[in-house]
Amino acid sequence: MRLKAIFAIFFGLALLASSFALPVGASDAPTFKPIVRGDLADDSVYFVMTDRFENGKPENDEAFVGGGIFRSGYDPTSISYWHGGDFVGLSKRLEYIRDLGFTSIWITPPVVNNWIQGDSGAYHGYWGTDFTTIDPHLGTEAEFKEFVAKAHKLGMKVIVDIVVNHTGDIISPKIGMYSYRSIGDFPYRSATGQVFDITKFAGKKDFPKLDPKRSFPYEPFVSTANKNVKKPSWLNDVTNYHNRGDSTFSGESSYYGDFFGLDDVFTEKPVVVKGWTKVWSDWITKFDIDGYRIDTAKHVNPEFWVEFLPKVKKAAADAGKSEFPIFGEVADGDPAYLATFLAEQDFPSILDFNFQNKAMRFVQSQYQAYRMIELFNADDYWTTATTSAYGQPTFLGNHDMGRVGYFLHTNMYGDMNLTLKRSLLGNEVLFFSRGAPVLYYGDEKGMIGTGGDKAARQNMFPTQVEEWKTEPRIGSTPIGNRSAFEVKNPLETQITEIQKLIRENPALRSGTQQLRLAKASVVAMTRYLDGQEYLVVFNSSEEESAFEADVVTENATWREIYGKPGKVESSGSKVTGNLPPLSSIVLKADKKVTHLEKVEVTLRPITVDYNTQNWLGLSATVAGNGYNQVNFQMRVKGSKKWINLGTADRRTVKYDQLPAGLYRGFIQPRKFNSGTEIEVIAIARNDGGATAYSKVRSYKIKY
Repeated sequence: MRLKAIFAIFFGLALLASSFALPVGASDAPTFKPIVRGDLADDSVYFVMTDRFENGKPENDEAFVGGGIFRSGYDPTSISYWHGGDFVGLSKRLEYIRDLGFTSIWITPPVVNNWIQGDSGAYHGYWGTDFTTIDPHLGTEAEFKEFVAKAHKLGMKVIVDIVVNHTGDIISPKIGMYSYRSIGDFPYRSATGQVFDITKFAGKKDFPKLDPKRSFPYEPFVSTANKNVKKPSWLNDVTNYHNRGDSTFSGESSYYGDFFGLDDVFTEKPVVVKGWTKVWSDWITKFDIDGYRIDTAKHVNPEFWVEFLPKVKKAAADAGKSEFPIFGEVADGDPAYLATFLAEQDFPSILDFNFQNKAMRFVQSQYQAYRMIELFNADDYWTTATTSAYGQPTFLGNHDMGRVGYFLHTNMYGDMNLTLKRSLLGNEVLFFSRGAPVLYYGDEKGMIGTGGDKAARQNMFPTQVEEWKTEPRIGSTPIGNRSAFEVKNPLETQITEIQKLIRENPALRSGTQQLRLAKASVVAMTRYLDGQEYLVVFNSSEEESAFEADVVTENATWREIYGKPGKVESSGSKVTGNLPPLSSIVLKADKKVTHLEKVEVTLRPITVDYNTQNWLGLSATVAGNGYNQVNFQMRVKGSKKWINLGTADRRTVKYDQLPAGLYRGFIQPRKFNSGTEIEVIAIARNDGGATAYSKVRSYKIKY
């Protein structure tokens, strides 16, 4: 079933009966399950485009074939081609990345690419042809292994960008037409000519045998020179591709169409699932890497991920890696849609485009504090038995959409002073908020660029691109003929200081986050871990702003450990103060939170949440203002087996129709047959370890 095809289906979901109490200590009582933070939750990630970072071995610039732009794709004067960065150079700069405070490095795909396509080179790595080894532009297998080993020695993980949706553009329609042909007009046919429904066979062992001449809307063509160019060899079989023409990025073409002409892999076929699983499992054992970022995840059928991801995670576990972060790229700002990849497709985490959207709106303008309510109230969508919002990678700009500096500089109409101040604020929002912050290389050096894609992929080493030499930089002068590593930038200094502060105060990365205030241009939130509470406040106004925030640590003295606020006062469970324009502060309580001895939880009626794809919304309230975790569990009526649905550790803030003070979770009703009767319970545990059970609510699923 296609996720986007589930629209506004009315579920006749009514409570069957009044709730009932489950005796604590009963033989069938569920056991409390704590929140799962995820493999990325304690990390910060530095994202590198290897070709543009550091050239440590000029001999490999042309991949040892020579011929310049038309053969090797090497032209360091053009933004469109290979520039010479490699793993020898990246290894040379690992201490620089470590000293910035990062714990993980995410690199663009290192596989062998189709070096030239159209008017561009494959320097970015997303046009793979040989998925078994390293592109010679970037180095040798030995040099890549040395890079990974050195990163590990310095205490950093290596996360590799991978692609399963497509390969480099090798296959063409034989008739020379590229427009998308729909399944309705041109259905798939088996090798014997029988029409079949691809959705009914996706991932099945009895998937029909296909024939290049009979099965596809376009008969695929590959030149003689390229018939065996791809590795592993199964990628050279043209029946392992969809062969429907270029995607329009809407409807079914989003799954079956070629991504800007790139060969769209037939990921519904079992041979493809098996093949990709082996490829990316082998990389773990061969190169000792530590995680995957998965490109174009939303363009691959869900059945593939449900089969592929658990096997790759098992391969990592078998290789002795207790943590192996995997995060998908789904270029969509709707948190409810993004969350379906966690709840329904087994992704451990997804790049948080909702964070990028809402946080940038707050950072670049005044009076946008409500955006942060929208952002953090939606964190409940990420809650499952194995995931939470803490494990999602957050970012403000990237190699596709453009740099954060570009967005801010454009929005400030070129005012460099304001751009710097808002860039500093942006880093504070990124690094002090929940999730694993991802910084795009060069942002710490004030790179701006002139847009997205090629215009946002500048060199860190001395550039030969003339327009890049004169581009303005935040906090610095244009780079000219210098290396970016030679120029110290205030953004770089700030990021280093923030990450040092976080190491010294782990709650700022690993603690519970609770939004406390979002009004006009001011946002305040608390972070909490092991009895220690912090208050973080942001001001996006160009004027001094006052704040008043609730806290749990009563009658404490709050000392600033970051930023320079005006006078800060506290009384009981409130902290008040003033913030200078475009600034942030972090305050630390001088004493620990007093734990409560009792906790009570109330499970509210179950309803359909129409902000999601008709998931069932669960919500509970816990008296007081303390830090609690609320675990939701369910069972099919008549069964003794309770299913963990996930745990929430923060309350909602009132916004639109959503009340304040709710701990929330969700059920995906389509995982059960219509007519199934279920029972749901909420179990609360406070920071002192006291536990309480709600009454059980019964419900019948109908659709």
